[in-house]
Amino acid sequence: EMVTMLQIYQTRKQMLEDNNQTSSERYRNECYLLAQAEKKIGADWDGVTVLEDNNVTPPVAIPDYISEATVKGDIKPVLRWISLDRAEDRVNAINKTEMGCLSALQLAAISIQPALVTLLLQLGADIDYRNNAGQTAISLVIIR
Repeated sequence: EMVTMLQIYQTRKQMLEDNNQTSSERYRNECYLLAQAEKKIGADWDGVTVLEDNNVTPPVAIPDYISEATVKGDIKPVLRWISLDRAEDRVNAINKTEMGCLSALQLAAISIQPALVTLLLQLGADIDYRNNAGQTAISLVIIR
């Protein structure tokens, strides 16, 4: 939303400059609003670069025994591990494999464990998470 507003202010300012209305109150107001938006986003933002969220916490790593249980469809240990610490986002934990960083949902999906996939989704697993190759759980199942 802030980016959209920045672009609107830039466009309005440019239109006023094109119409040679740089001495109007409206122009001064647009310049002020543009300056405020640039202060929040950054005056050098190029309009293309994805702005990073500074509140990102590193993902939780899946222990090997949980990865193995996920692949086998052994629901009890997986759910027990996820429930052990609700402060961590364990339902979206990742495991480093030869296929890249796979989430528990992706591991369950490629191992064809529909019951576990369903439970992970109900617990809030991120269906849009992409591994190092840019693949989601759905795309991994399709190319399998």
